[in-house]
Amino acid sequence: MQGVEHLQPVRRTDPRHIVRLAWLVVLVAFGLFCSAMTTSGYLFWSYRANATIEQNGTLIVREPTPLEWANWKRKDRTAFEQPLSRDITVSEGDRVRINAQAGYGQAASIRLFDQSRLDLWAGADLLLDKLQTSQWNDQAQRVVLHQKGGYVRYDLRGDQPYQQVSYQVRVGETLVHLAPGGSYSIEVLPQAEERRILVATDNALALLRADIAVRSGRAEVQGSGHTVILTAGQRVEVDPVGTPSLPVPARWQLIRDGTFNRYTEEEYNNTTASDTSNLLRANTWEVSGQRVDPRATPNGFFQLAKSCPPPDPTLNCDPREWRNVANFIRAGGETKPFITSISQALGVNRQGVDISEYRSLVFSAWVRVLHQSVTLTGERGSECPMMIRFTGKKNNPADPRRQSVLCIYSSNDPTLEPVESPEITYQRVEPYTWYHVELQLRDENWLPDFKYLESIQIDANGHDYNSHVTDISLIGSHFAPDDNNLP
Repeated sequence: MQGVEHLQPVRRTDPRHIVRLAWLVVLVAFGLFCSAMTTSGYLFWSYRANATIEQNGTLIVREPTPLEWANWKRKDRTAFEQPLSRDITVSEGDRVRINAQAGYGQAASIRLFDQSRLDLWAGADLLLDKLQTSQWNDQAQRVVLHQKGGYVRYDLRGDQPYQQVSYQVRVGETLVHLAPGGSYSIEVLPQAEERRILVATDNALALLRADIAVRSGRAEVQGSGHTVILTAGQRVEVDPVGTPSLPVPARWQLIRDGTFNRYTEEEYNNTTASDTSNLLRANTWEVSGQRVDPRATPNGFFQLAKSCPPPDPTLNCDPREWRNVANFIRAGGETKPFITSISQALGVNRQGVDISEYRSLVFSAWVRVLHQSVTLTGERGSECPMMIRFTGKKNNPADPRRQSVLCIYSSNDPTLEPVESPEITYQRVEPYTWYHVELQLRDENWLPDFKYLESIQIDANGHDYNSHVTDISLIGSHFAPDDNNLP
């Protein structure tokens, strides 16, 4: 019997399914195409919006600073070189360093591409980290600087063509944001001995502190999790771990220990000893004596006395209010002059201070004369029971030292005129009465255009004398006395 072959029926694909599949492929391809075009368009837009171009500046070494005292290290190089001319182009990544012996005032300037100016003093060390602007639009300008040392003044242009303008200065781990159109100063300097802390910087141990001030504009200081806002006439100090202080007026006290309370009388007088290996001695005021006449007996003394806060001449106040007073005394009916002095070398390193940025420089002290045996100011106009001497230089380290001197003498008769020396300014005071000395050293009679102040010395000169001084202060400010922005 012949078998019967069973055939399976042929299944036919639904045409509608093929059409749907085709449309799906087309839509997916179109979606991928649109996504690719959108992504490409976004990337292109983002590139045009965010692409930056490196800018540059001009390093100007100022006269009379020697060229060899300005050092310049190009990006990606390890060695510093000296500029061959007073104007050279500096670029992003370059570093400029000014020798600490370059003198007083502005040693060099960097004029940025936007005409902002950075003035560098002796000891300044500045890295131009970023100098960038948008390449295809007016979207952004960014300047990032790293100040490693010294004093730099930042005068920033305000009318920028860019929508977002950012100036940042890094000092250690502290970041300072500077508003365009303002004037600022930042100083990185060694710590005073009283605040000696070691921190690492550039693979070496250094004693650092940052001092940030605002003349005009606005600054934001960020460090150690703290943010401080500064406005015109304010400053902050940043400690070695990067913490900014609270804002204070932009004034600087240049005198240390003006109330004579850091050391004992013995420690002040130990500064006269030549062998100091086993002596505790003051490191603020130094005591000395000098014979004017070789026949004079060297018996002038520096002592610490007590007084109520001036102008109270008594000890009738609460003993907790008594303060130390420097007392210059010589007695015994002497007939030959002898000078008893205290002096202070200014500056953190006691090598003087650059005062070129201070438009105001106010010295003040309370003084009184209890006794002087010489009539008025003596035969030569220099035998004063108290003389205050300011020693400095006008422009350069090679300049000769110059002095401005104030003589304070006592007299019961205001009609008597003392003998005057042309180098000395005179001030009569009433005996036994406190007198407040206040001198604007930027006035014509004192240090109107000095850039450097080395020391302050206070003398008592004469035969017999007994005089007091306390509350000694020297305040520097970037603002002139008649400036409306004076804090």
